[in-house]
Amino acid sequence: MSLRLCYNNRYMTSALISHIKSYYDNLSRADQLISDYLVAHIDEVSTMTIQEIAESSEVSTATISRFAKKIGYANFQELKLAAHSNPNDGGSSDFFSEMSPEDSFQEILVKSFNNTIASLKSTLNLLDEDCLTDAMDILLKAETCGFFGLGSSNAVALIAYHKFLRLPLKTVYHQDFHFQQMLAAKLGEQDCAFLISHTGRNKDSLRLLKILKAQGVKVIAVTSFANSALAKEADVALITTSEEVSFRPEAVTSTVSQISLMDAIFMIYGMKTSRKSEATLQEIRDVIKATRLQH
Repeated sequence: MSLRLCYNNRYMTSALISHIKSYYDNLSRADQLISDYLVAHIDEVSTMTIQEIAESSEVSTATISRFAKKIGYANFQELKLAAHSNPNDGGSSDFFSEMSPEDSFQEILVKSFNNTIASLKSTLNLLDEDCLTDAMDILLKAETCGFFGLGSSNAVALIAYHKFLRLPLKTVYHQDFHFQQMLAAKLGEQDCAFLISHTGRNKDSLRLLKILKAQGVKVIAVTSFANSALAKEADVALITTSEEVSFRPEAVTSTVSQISLMDAIFMIYGMKTSRKSEATLQEIRDVIKATRLQH
């Protein structure tokens, strides 16, 4: 199945490293050599010829041309332009500041927040309006929307489900994998599902994908790896980015990006269905208000 990759070329300059990272694990050895070279020499790449990069990374020029297309660029020249990155915009691997046990509490706090901000900026730079439009077209036409995820992605699915309960759209969610399989089997062609997985390679997540696709459900994937099985097989793939630093695995920052993305989708859906949504939101506010002590 061919997937139109959901990246915004206008912002590739500040997102090249995260862009490469999202494909890296599923690339061939030769393509990984190219990736390693580009990341290590990000400041020089924009001034180098394809022949110079080929010699330095020990691959052919044809391999580099194919590599550029594999990761979403029209040609090598477009990749080369994207390599001219501004480190302060999230394009440099040094932007994600490392933490040290010798850091003060305040320094760790600042670095932790900066890491999160960088992950959010990088995700924002990668997401394309056309891709969001595709996802929203599916969501706005759906009768029921399911939220699926395992591990830390299950927490993202729960938060998204909790938000969408405020809207008129019918929603389903369950924490347990076996229950998730049953919920997936009950959805149909008129429904959609968000399937959230950091790696996009989790065996159980792919099992859920298989069930959903067999039922004709439109699947919107949320993952950090554009070349993963989940991203390739989903109807739309929304790619979030993350970076691993000391004491903080990349799945943690990807969770923050995914929660923010789902929050934005919730807001878009609410705005586009404002008439219906306002009434539902008010009903829920009234119910919740009744549970609070009145002063």
